[in-house]
Amino acid sequence: METLLPLAILLIVSLLLCVGILAVTQILGPKRPVPMQLSTYECGVKPEGGSHVPFKSSFYLVAVLFLLFDVEAAFFLAWALVYKNSLAEGPALFWALIVYLGLMAIGLFYILRKNILRLN
Repeated sequence: METLLPLAILLIVSLLLCVGILAVTQILGPKRPVPMQLSTYECGVKPEGGSHVPFKSSFYLVAVLFLLFDVEAAFFLAWALVYKNSLAEGPALFWALIVYLGLMAIGLFYILRKNILRLN
């Protein structure tokens, strides 16, 4: 229990800090914003059109897939470091990696088959 005490203190302090910052901005912030403050700012030039432009969701999907496979690569690197130091464990770690990579490969083949990466 005493090993978790610093973590609990950190969690409580960070929550109090977040709530405190939000409370201060609500108290000190402007109550009624001027319409000029709500408009977009384009380097002193009058804005042309609205600030909300249509955005293709395919770019979002590519970003999410990049993050997914980037995290997968980070896990693979961590596994390689652990595997190098614990070769005495036998083939269990190796087969765990094979299953993990197999699941990631299935996900990649699904993405390629559904043409999710096509940006048109």
